[in-house]
Amino acid sequence: MNLCLILDTKPASHDAEIIWRDACQNSGDTLEVINPDNTQYQALIEQFHLNTFPALIQNDRVLAVGIPTLESAKELLTELAAAP
Repeated sequence: MNLCLILDTKPASHDAEIIWRDACQNSGDTLEVINPDNTQYQALIEQFHLNTFPALIQNDRVLAVGIPTLESAKELLTELAAAP
């Protein structure tokens, strides 16, 4: 599964990046991280009408916002993998 994590400039976003990277590594999912200096950043914010960060996206939907625990991140990825 390919996921995209949109960060902001706050240091707490980097905590979320570590959590989502660990969860994706355990589940075998791919995680692309989009930082504010990335050219896609503004387009994605506008496309998804984001005002809360970090935001985890898959295809055309926002899956999660904020900083999860490692357990809740793993649980979400497990649920997504099991969904039809």
